[in-house]
Amino acid sequence: MQPIVNGLQEEYGERVAFIDLNAQDGADGERLFDQLGLRGHPSFILYSADGQQTYQGIGIIEEQQLRQEIMQTLNNG
Repeated sequence: MQPIVNGLQEEYGERVAFIDLNAQDGADGERLFDQLGLRGHPSFILYSADGQQTYQGIGIIEEQQLRQEIMQTLNNG
């Protein structure tokens, strides 16, 4: 998934903030993973500019699906 995310980050990086956390780091990543109630790896969450969650995906997600969700979030917020 990392190459796909890196490509999307390169494409949308000026409009979208990408944050990469390790859910098993024993620190911030793990705490956030638990707080959000995420149940699998990798996990993807999109938020609109006003802080509303617009998408949550867990596991292997197709690049086109992520791209579509990013565009929908950008167009609606």
